[in-house]
Amino acid sequence: MKNPLGKVIRSRMALVLALCLAGAGTSLYAQSLGAPTTLEFGEVVVDPGGGSMTVDPATGAITSMVGIYPTASLSTASSATVATGKAKHTASIYTTLTGFITMTSGTGGTFSMDPGPINSEYFNNTFTFPGKNGNTSLTFHLAGTITIPAGQTAGDYNGVLPIFIQDNNNGNNSNIVNVPIHIRLIAPIAVSKNQDLDMGLVIPGATAGSVTLNPTTGAQGLTGGVIYASPSGLPAQFAATGEPNHTFSITLGAPSVTLTGPGGTMNLSLLATPSGTSTFTAAGTATLNIGGTLSVGANQADGDYAGTLQVTVAYP
Repeated sequence: MKNPLGKVIRSRMALVLALCLAGAGTSLYAQSLGAPTTLEFGEVVVDPGGGSMTVDPATGAITSMVGIYPTASLSTASSATVATGKAKHTASIYTTLTGFITMTSGTGGTFSMDPGPINSEYFNNTFTFPGKNGNTSLTFHLAGTITIPAGQTAGDYNGVLPIFIQDNNNGNNSNIVNVPIHIRLIAPIAVSKNQDLDMGLVIPGATAGSVTLNPTTGAQGLTGGVIYASPSGLPAQFAATGEPNHTFSITLGAPSVTLTGPGGTMNLSLLATPSGTSTFTAAGTATLNIGGTLSVGANQADGDYAGTLQVTVAYP
């Protein structure tokens, strides 16, 4: 005769085992999100009337710009997030945000950002976990378009986009993570002329020579057949303003200028101080001086000789 009590014991053991397996299965296929990296729109200068810029989620590269000019100091980058879920299951990316993203700077500036233009590289923000069985992982990226309003003050602006994924096969949601968003707005560069470049009064000789004007001190020097140059020469001087303590580059439109007068032409080789690159002061100012070396022909005809030089100041 069989023991009824034994049947009960075996039945309870089987029930407990089944519950444990069910619990293990649920835990195994729960999807989750890792900590996202920053959606970086870089360092930019914005037109007074505002502008917009689009960053590609797959590459992090800029695909369009209107009224916005990026610098090389801080590159754009899409946000990367690792998603974990069951192989072959599809999942969609959502946000819990019901309004706009508020971008705020430490200097007190704010502006609103529409989260609608922020998307992933996947159509309709829906992807399928790779593999055949068990938990697998996939990295998706978020980027899109940012619009800067007119007259926005300079500063580092930060915001967050809360996101989660939903498993479209069972309706379960993942944990919610905040995607950091950042853009740095810097002051535009402005350049004004304080004085023209004046090489002074020069007396040519029977042989060719040159006159040099130091761009910093204004000191003059003679070579060759030049007999005299007045001490009244003045370097060209420009005042520039821009982002405090930021590096900038100085580029001359050409390394030399042709001066034209009654006796034909003379060549003026230019020298700028500073040259190449420099840095704005803590007040966001800089002074540029330009001198050079004027090549004077033998018995160069009398008269006034003039030309035009061009200088460009830009962020690298």
